[in-house]
Amino acid sequence: MTRDAVRTAVHRFISRLLEGRDDFDDNTPLVQLGLDKEDIEELIFHLEDQLGLTAFTAEEDRMLKTATTVDDLSRFLIEIGRY
Repeated sequence: MTRDAVRTAVHRFISRLLEGRDDFDDNTPLVQLGLDKEDIEELIFHLEDQLGLTAFTAEEDRMLKTATTVDDLSRFLIEIGRY
């Protein structure tokens, strides 16, 4: 799994959540996009399933607390994909 593939999956799913809006980049804060904790949790679970990844609950909890940008989500998925 490449960084570009993960990035594309993250952008595609966020765009779907935002009903087709794609006026964001990797550095866009998630709260600026209107995403709350539940949205971010849904993103993480969906993307793990889509990419065939599994994270420990503690890792997901850490991500929910620290994810502030679109890029944070991509980096998290790449990190758990290394296991």
